[in-house]
Amino acid sequence: DIHSDHASAAGSMHSGRTRLKGIIVSPKASTAATFEIRNGGATADVLFTMDIASNTNPNVFTMPFPGEGILATEGLYLTLSVGSVTGITVFHG
Repeated sequence: DIHSDHASAAGSMHSGRTRLKGIIVSPKASTAATFEIRNGGATADVLFTMDIASNTNPNVFTMPFPGEGILATEGLYLTLSVGSVTGITVFHG
């Protein structure tokens, strides 16, 4: 089964073992950002990192992950090390 969770600020997106299958990112206009999906907590291992360039007309990014996805043994936690985003939706299962 595939589930989804959405966030617009740093914090827990899912607790417990799961596999990250895909991400949809809605950037903010004219705001550069860097976000990370971590393994269960704010200081846990980084599973995925993405940089978003500043753009006056931002595009939504959709990223499916190949194979079985990225294993998160402790859950999915969103951190924003630079800037902010309008929203991020993760698909996992």
